[in-house]
Amino acid sequence: MDPLVIKLMDCAKAIADGDLKFADQLFSDMEALSAAETNRVTKKVVEYFAEALARRVHGVHPRNPVPLLPSSNLKKISYEPSPLEWFACMSTDYAIRDVLNVKKNKLHLIEISSLVDFWQRRSLEEFLLHGHHGMPLSFQYTSSRPKLSKNDDYLQENRRMITEVVQRFPVDFKYRALFADSVPDIVESVLRLERTSEDEIIIVRWVFQLHKLLALEGAVDKVLSKLKDLKPDIMVIVEQEADNNTDDFFYRFASSFKYYLSLFESLELYATNLSSLIWERHLRWQICNVVASEGIERIERHETLARWQQRLYGARFCSVSLCSNQFADFLYDFPAYKIEENSGFPVLLAAGHPLIFASVWKPANAAHFSGENIGNTDDTMRGTDLNHPITIQEESTSPVVEPEAVSSSEFAEPEVVSSSESDDDNEYVYNRIRGLTHGKIWSVEEVREYLVSPFTEKESKRLSRWKSRQLTRNVAGRDKQLNVPDTSLASLLRIPPSSTPIREEKQYYVDDSVINAFFDLLKKRQEKFPDWYRRNSSLPTWTMTFLLSGKWTMTKLLSCINIEEIAGTSKLFIPLCLENHWILICVDMEKRGLLWLDSLNSPPDAHHTEKATISEWLVKHLLPVLGYRNSQQWKFLQLKDIPYQTNRIDCGIFVMKYADCLAHCDHFPFTQQDMPHFRLRVFLDIYRGRLPVPPSHVRFLRALYNI
Repeated sequence: MDPLVIKLMDCAKAIADGDLKFADQLFSDMEALSAAETNRVTKKVVEYFAEALARRVHGVHPRNPVPLLPSSNLKKISYEPSPLEWFACMSTDYAIRDVLNVKKNKLHLIEISSLVDFWQRRSLEEFLLHGHHGMPLSFQYTSSRPKLSKNDDYLQENRRMITEVVQRFPVDFKYRALFADSVPDIVESVLRLERTSEDEIIIVRWVFQLHKLLALEGAVDKVLSKLKDLKPDIMVIVEQEADNNTDDFFYRFASSFKYYLSLFESLELYATNLSSLIWERHLRWQICNVVASEGIERIERHETLARWQQRLYGARFCSVSLCSNQFADFLYDFPAYKIEENSGFPVLLAAGHPLIFASVWKPANAAHFSGENIGNTDDTMRGTDLNHPITIQEESTSPVVEPEAVSSSEFAEPEVVSSSESDDDNEYVYNRIRGLTHGKIWSVEEVREYLVSPFTEKESKRLSRWKSRQLTRNVAGRDKQLNVPDTSLASLLRIPPSSTPIREEKQYYVDDSVINAFFDLLKKRQEKFPDWYRRNSSLPTWTMTFLLSGKWTMTKLLSCINIEEIAGTSKLFIPLCLENHWILICVDMEKRGLLWLDSLNSPPDAHHTEKATISEWLVKHLLPVLGYRNSQQWKFLQLKDIPYQTNRIDCGIFVMKYADCLAHCDHFPFTQQDMPHFRLRVFLDIYRGRLPVPPSHVRFLRALYNI
């Protein structure tokens, strides 16, 4: 682990905890380590994140919503695009060419982009060259993008170049430039769009801009609703494959550092003077916004492809697959990159890290707009007269803000955070970090802190929305593979009364789908953070039901178990429902024992027959296959020093939390009084498709482990 990165993460955690004195000390430590850092990219990215931390502490934010550049740079023609720009252009061009097979007289290309204007010219030229044989008679190009310099002379050069390009093709051309420098401006520019006729192909292309709408509540829904009414033939979205749209500052900081480090490392391989300057300035500004800003000012809110798919499907758009085989030329030119398909969409990766994705969509009810052959598009009817009208129109939705001072190549050193609060526990934090290089030993206090961690404001709002939601019996949550219907998930939101008799008990029960989903999440968490959690696996709830009912023989059940998946585990969890009561069986591979955890504290001789059957299958069939000799000596031990339920409802919650604790340690620091909180927490866990980690410092350690 790079010591400079460790100090940076330590500093971010100190700032998150409000320990500015410790952060100030760590800034000084980073300055010394930075001088000795040999990896140029790591040093640069650490400095940018350190600058962003300093901005966060002092409340010094960039005065412009986008990074401004010298207009002299924007007027240069000798520009070699970065791989990210090539990918964005190629992925969208393929989709556009397919749409051009539809014979219509008009084409309207709408581009909402943050790419620089001379790449816009180059993209337009490539589009016209490849598509001119099937081009409609009329071509309108609407561009919505931020102004990139205070000086407007680069726009004059842009207009001249566009005119020069279009004059070579026999089309009536209209160029409309909308300048949108803020999220409300982007929304306003989209709301201005209109369809002129049904005899018109409309293509909408978002390039690194759609994620910004997440900063303004309701903006995404409003824009997608407008575009759906516009009835585009396709809508192309190119976005960064990152996950920093969260109010949890430290998680956002750690995941963003990992992402931007991978991004800078990939760009370093193909850097040219101009493109590297522009992209470096742009990404540096992104880092400042992600780290230093909050609320509506934090507009860099990237989300994963999977999350965008959910949003677009919810807005009644359907996807159009893009084939990654179309990128052979790109991969030949940039061999350090790879392209993988995710749900039919290409994702650009470098060194195994996803960087950006491209996706294509169309309104779900817009199939009739694919059109019939309308109009005569025979080239002989068009003639070769190049004197077609060219119209250029520019509009601004907001003024350009005064720029900050811009240096040509070197950037200012990060500001040093000054001390403003007392140092209560620096030594504790420092020792916790240094002592965790060979695995994690959990204390009872840490597990307790994790179990009862309070809900964030965002989580509370989500819970409130779900409590009033109409149930549909459809699969709910972000991870559809967990396969939990919303009716099952909703039972977690019902809190049994503690002081009055419970009526209609079944409404509070958790069923097999909830139990199985939670145990899947336990395994996924351990696989993601193998040094911090005991390796665990589980058997589905139906396995013991089939065995005890005689529906399956012991041999048949064994044949259906994925031995490779559970081999080498420390804890094998087997949730079991007996007479409407959930019990947890834990096969403890380390202690060579079979643990029976019953939240009703039943007598040791209870369920004797079931224990004997399960024990026989484990010691005579499963454990020998896993390589454990003398497994006949393994006996059931009914744990007594565990919390018990005081009602008839919460056995399923107890089973899940027993296992959650055993994945950490051998302690169970919770009681019946924690059940209302646990119900809501399990709901959020399954809804999000992941388990949280303790808020005090484990999220910090997890970030260090991943980076």
